[in-house]
Amino acid sequence: MCSAAGLVNDGSRKMDGSLQDNPRRRFLVADHINPHKGDAYKFYLGKLQTLCPDHHDIVKQAEERRGFVCDAGEDGWPTDPMHPANR
Repeated sequence: MCSAAGLVNDGSRKMDGSLQDNPRRRFLVADHINPHKGDAYKFYLGKLQTLCPDHHDIVKQAEERRGFVCDAGEDGWPTDPMHPANR
């Protein structure tokens, strides 16, 4: 998510690019690309990606709670087929 926004982040920055001032959040998170929802097989063997703590704790978890991504195409229309506007 940071790289998609043009930011190289090794965990030392927040998602807005500013320096991470909280030493307890200077790390990268191993995030499950597809939510495991308690499934042990998916938890241990599912595909992972690294995210900064802000993207993991704020953006990714909000997407999982909502059930869709709010990204929009060049035309301004939501790209996720699960978005309510696409149903």
